[in-house]
Amino acid sequence: MTTHGGNAADGSGGSGLRPLSSGASADELRAEFQAQGRPGLAEERRRDVRQARGMYAAFAGLVAVVCLVLIVVRLVQGDALGVWVATYAVGVALGGWGFVLARIGHTRWAMMVTCIAAALAGLGDSPVFR
Repeated sequence: MTTHGGNAADGSGGSGLRPLSSGASADELRAEFQAQGRPGLAEERRRDVRQARGMYAAFAGLVAVVCLVLIVVRLVQGDALGVWVATYAVGVALGGWGFVLARIGHTRWAMMVTCIAAALAGLGDSPVFR
């Protein structure tokens, strides 16, 4: 390989990178690079986000419904009103809030709120509150 002025003839400077094509500016190369992206990538991303929102909304709705059902079942069994009603009621409220958060796209907050609602449902079902 011949060198000129101490540089390699291929213009890579020993870095192993291909040289810029002659006459192409950095903006043209950037535009070519962005144009070769995977077709449908944006659609796949939107579909994945929509599925995540739906999954979190379904989970939050399920937690809220379970809390409501538990309130009704325990009241029908004749359990006295107590702290357990409050824990289930807060679980219903948080489950509903998680549903709303998931539907508007705040999936991280929705998951956190829904997990707290499920924990409260488990706490309300504990033997301490019977």
